Amino acid sequence: MFKPPRSAYIHIPFCHRRCFYCDFSVVPLGDKVESIRGVGSRTINEYLDFLKKEILSIKHKSPLSTIYIGGGTPSILDPFQIKDLIDVFNSNYGIEDGAEITMEIDPASFEEKDLHGFIQAGVNRFSLGAQSFNDDLLKKAGRRHNLVDLENSCFWLQKAKSNMLIRSWSLDLIQNLPESNLDFWEIDLKKALKFKPPHISIYDLNIEDGTVFKRLLDMGKLNLPDHEESFKNSQLTNSIFKSHGYSRYEISNYSIPGHQSRHNRVYWKGLGWWSFGQGSTSSPWGVKFTRPRVSRAYKEWVLKQCEVCLEPSLNNKKEPYLDLDEKLMLGLRVKEGVNIKRLFLEQGWDERQTESNLCKLLEVWANFRESGILCNEGDRFFLSDPMGMDLSNQVLISMFSWWENIN
Repeated sequence: MFKPPRSAYIHIPFCHRRCFYCDFSVVPLGDKVESIRGVGSRTINEYLDFLKKEILSIKHKSPLSTIYIGGGTPSILDPFQIKDLIDVFNSNYGIEDGAEITMEIDPASFEEKDLHGFIQAGVNRFSLGAQSFNDDLLKKAGRRHNLVDLENSCFWLQKAKSNMLIRSWSLDLIQNLPESNLDFWEIDLKKALKFKPPHISIYDLNIEDGTVFKRLLDMGKLNLPDHEESFKNSQLTNSIFKSHGYSRYEISNYSIPGHQSRHNRVYWKGLGWWSFGQGSTSSPWGVKFTRPRVSRAYKEWVLKQCEVCLEPSLNNKKEPYLDLDEKLMLGLRVKEGVNIKRLFLEQGWDERQTESNLCKLLEVWANFRESGILCNEGDRFFLSDPMGMDLSNQVLISMFSWWENIN
């Protein structure tokens, strides 16, 4: 039997408003939320009660080495509520010494005193949803914060890190926002670097069904950078960050030495993790399970789960954590790549099957290897940086096609 996961994700679905690109499971509560008392407090506190019920329902508990509190906008909560959640894990699972406890924060939803409250609650790493340093682009993306909010947040985090109150912090930016261009993007990158965040995540804008951006796109009212502009943005990002000492350790993530996200590496290594909360996805023993995205359905599910433990994916089983194609996909996302032959043997294939299937995979990857997009050192294959990482989708699509054909 596999050991229980040592990582947990907690979803806090509440937001002031839904951003124009967002298709996450969120509950907008308006601009005047007060999480303990006042506007939205009843909704929040009822949800937290169900969230704690779900956390306590797990039978196979083990001390945790990473906890990630995401959303939504977790910084809508009071520091006391964050402490209460962390205490539930500490009392019922255990939290290892030196554990990484990360919390997402939004520049418009907290003050410096709140930041210190979250630190006292046990959070030692923060992920700041900046998205852009351009007020006009933020407004057009439906963001609530502005440049002043963002710069204040960066300054507080930088100061907390300098005073050794936190171990690390991360800044999130979105590449290729509507109306953006290469000049705007270069300014964004340079403003971000002014605050010396130890970790930076760069996400490409994806237009998802059901979002404001999707409706605007369908109406022909969304001016997005084309593929050539997007590629130039990626090249610029890589060049500027490398010149400032950042390593691109995963397709979307850069860090200075010692500040990679330990929690996210759990996903990329194909290890198991717990997940709790509306719309969140867990994979403790190899099978992914996503909870209901709507509040009422989630609460009904929690009550049933507590009574009869109806979800089999949450029970300890002896089976591989992930299918081979997903292991390959995750392994190729990270800088060090993946030992493909080892994965094939772990799959249970004998030497003949391994060699045969590897030959077929190398055939579909021939052009990528010739062009330098995909590299290898012996049996370890990895994407080149920046070209391979920027064109990773092409490599992965061909891999998924190979997987379908051999199955």
